Amino acid sequence: MSLLEHLPLLLVVALATYAQTVTGFAFGLIFMAGVVMFGIAPVAMGAILISILSLFNCAVALYGKRATLDRRVVLISAASGMVTVFLGVLALDALSGEYVGWLQVILGVAIILSSLILVRHPRPRRERSSNWSFALFGGLSGFMGGMFSTSGPPMVFQLYRQPLAPAVIRDCLLLIFAINSLQRLVIVAFQGALELEVLGLAAAAIPVVVLFTWLGRRYPPPLSPRSLRRVAFLLLMGSGVSLCLSGLG
Repeated sequence: MSLLEHLPLLLVVALATYAQTVTGFAFGLIFMAGVVMFGIAPVAMGAILISILSLFNCAVALYGKRATLDRRVVLISAASGMVTVFLGVLALDALSGEYVGWLQVILGVAIILSSLILVRHPRPRRERSSNWSFALFGGLSGFMGGMFSTSGPPMVFQLYRQPLAPAVIRDCLLLIFAINSLQRLVIVAFQGALELEVLGLAAAAIPVVVLFTWLGRRYPPPLSPRSLRRVAFLLLMGSGVSLCLSGLG
């Protein structure tokens, strides 16, 4: 297919990238909601594209600098997610056939819950959470990453509650997401789902990601951070409700 035929998908990539740049989250959620709502691509293909683009973004963000990491957080969270990423991919495969309506409902509910989590500013704890807590949220993050390539919300909520420096939280999130994305790509590669069309779309989308990341940093909208989060919340909430209604219809 020609690049012009994939223009709607690239527009969704542009919107998701710009929103991620100015708000700090929600690339995967906005991208997945857009491609499913408008019938641009199946959920499975959208998840693969998110994995590739997320891995690219994480690599660019961490390249050339010394990452400020909490190794215990990364190790526990990523290790617990290694099992659940696989389970998430299996769940997506099971629902992608005759249960595609229920798949849209599950995705819609996940986006609604994620919008509620991401718009909230959790207060940092005085003491760090237990290892079991990181394992739990890492597992939830891995399952969402395996099913929809949207592993962000559980770990974002968990880490922003910790008494950690913002740079440590950011770099830990980036590395955990990169590990989840890489693992998911390995799984779908063994399944034979990394087709030439998907790789071609990813290659076409990477310049769009770079361009709209630059635009978001250079020309952010004239809104306060709180207003931006409200806009993102309304966008995600509306998308989630629409997906639920279309899945039940």
